[in-house]
Amino acid sequence: MTRTVQLAAIISLSTLVLASCGGGTPDPAQTTSAPTSTSKQSLAPPINNPISADAFKDRPCDLLTPAQRASVGATFPPKADDSVLGPACVWDAKNVSEDTRVSATLYTKPEAIKWERFFEERERNPFFEPAGELAGTPAVHTNDEKRVDRGGCTTHLGLRKDLMMDVSVNLPSRSPDYKTPCVVSDRMATLIIQNIKAGG
Repeated sequence: MTRTVQLAAIISLSTLVLASCGGGTPDPAQTTSAPTSTSKQSLAPPINNPISADAFKDRPCDLLTPAQRASVGATFPPKADDSVLGPACVWDAKNVSEDTRVSATLYTKPEAIKWERFFEERERNPFFEPAGELAGTPAVHTNDEKRVDRGGCTTHLGLRKDLMMDVSVNLPSRSPDYKTPCVVSDRMATLIIQNIKAGG
């Protein structure tokens, strides 16, 4: 065997050894890493029963019937308002020292905050408390103070992912619910949800 033939045989044998030891091209199926999830977990509770409030956009003061608002003493003539968030109504107390003031706002304006974002920015509220569901609608309590034992509470409702509303109450110090005002705002909010579902 000549020197040239011997060298060729050595090179060929080395190639076979390297291939058998995994020195060849790697299998793409074995080197591809598993896909990672980039989806953001929602902080907001799900809205399992979305409802439309379109019937009340032009008549927000019909969200509560006269008898319903009278049950807390809000018998003063209602006042409709086009707020920065959307259509709103205020039912003032007939006697501010004895009765409750109620207001409600539909967040229909394009710039109004939506349900998911509301939870993402929850730290902006001095008081923020998830309140379960009211008549099948997820709710949250907020207040301008860090406590809700001074007659004021707002119940926020997730009607749809793109539509929220709030129901606020201000109770007089004489009220038996003065230290638990969210009980009253929840009661009013529940009545409003039922009226929306009924279509007014």
